[in-house]
Amino acid sequence: MGESNLMSYNTFNFKTEDQILLHIRLWEDKGNSLFEKLKQKGCTRYCYDQIWNKKGTYKTSTLFECKSPQAYKDCQKAIDTFRQSLMKELGAISPVIESSRNIILEDLR
Repeated sequence: MGESNLMSYNTFNFKTEDQILLHIRLWEDKGNSLFEKLKQKGCTRYCYDQIWNKKGTYKTSTLFECKSPQAYKDCQKAIDTFRQSLMKELGAISPVIESSRNIILEDLR
């Protein structure tokens, strides 16, 4: 195993299709600029996706990988600022967010 990266994985659960579509649009509009800021702080990977294999649910997720514990801390500050801004735009939608923090043990590609 090489140097372990730290990963942040978040799942967003929405009540309706309209809510998830708004969330997707906002991430499409703002995700690139967020990643550019995070790269400067040590983020090595960003992925935003829609979970599709659970019928009747509306879920998206984000994955961020950072190259070091310090990069992770620095990125978390920027992500929190972004999240607060995003939540203002989402208004009353208030998705349920489930977060996990992980250490990558093996990553085969």
